[in-house]
Amino acid sequence: DSAEEPKGEEKTGLKVALMLSGPISDMGWNASAYEGLEQAEKDFGIETAYQESIAQSDIEEVFRGYAQQGYDLIIGHGFQFADTALKVATEFPDVKFVITSSNITQEPNLGSVNLDNVQQGFLMGAVAAIVSETNVVGGIGGQEIPPIKGSVVGFEQGAKHVNPDIKVLTALTGSNDDVAKAKETALAMIDQGADVVMTNANQAGLGSIEACKEKGVYAIGSNQDQNDMAPDTVVVSGIKSVPKLITFVVEKVLNNEFEPKFYNLGINEGAVYLSPFHGFEEKLSQEQKDQIQAIVDDLASGKITVSEY
Repeated sequence: DSAEEPKGEEKTGLKVALMLSGPISDMGWNASAYEGLEQAEKDFGIETAYQESIAQSDIEEVFRGYAQQGYDLIIGHGFQFADTALKVATEFPDVKFVITSSNITQEPNLGSVNLDNVQQGFLMGAVAAIVSETNVVGGIGGQEIPPIKGSVVGFEQGAKHVNPDIKVLTALTGSNDDVAKAKETALAMIDQGADVVMTNANQAGLGSIEACKEKGVYAIGSNQDQNDMAPDTVVVSGIKSVPKLITFVVEKVLNNEFEPKFYNLGINEGAVYLSPFHGFEEKLSQEQKDQIQAIVDDLASGKITVSEY
């Protein structure tokens, strides 16, 4: 690979900058956005730049810097970039600004894009209700932030959609790092009869999966395929594709279809989906698998709508 820039005609000429609050090595939120940027560069031949671990106090300067350098699209990855974007966007009407994990909009050039967390939760709750034998299921969230609260709200909706009489235990532990707290919360739910527990709390979720494994009940993973952490315990995981946030927006801008609005990406956009069943492919009945597929299809077609929290 020569270090030379490709000739002009190979590039689309679109310049995209990505702003991150953490390192691209975090194996999570920031790493996956960077993966989306790389994917967009490969798929669309755009020119890209990124800055990681931006302190709150530097956000305005970085936004302004990219706008002055002629970037066409600047993405602030996370709701913490929203307030500053509202201010800077007015000074650069020809630059498009997009904030992820937010729903802010401002004419003519600021929009937002989010993964439909309620839909993700709904899917996980529906599966939990379908595989539960005790008719008690648990949904645990970590930090009290919209993406996590939304998935727990959705979990309850999904479980009750399948079985209106099911008992749904929910809790937010307040932390995405406290593995012990998540484990303790899951154990308490299992004591109350829960035989399926979903946890959306990043690292802390491992504690809950461990509790399920010890007690011989089922777990549902979230955000990434967590089956390998406990192959006989994790039935399925409800996945959200963070790279999709980036590639979706880049494509909208490239096709001149971008509007200063809130885009909520779900099953239809390939942004929310269930992982493979792995070993549970054999353990679940065909009827259960068909029931799960029907719910996926109904969410995609809009026959089932989830309510916002």
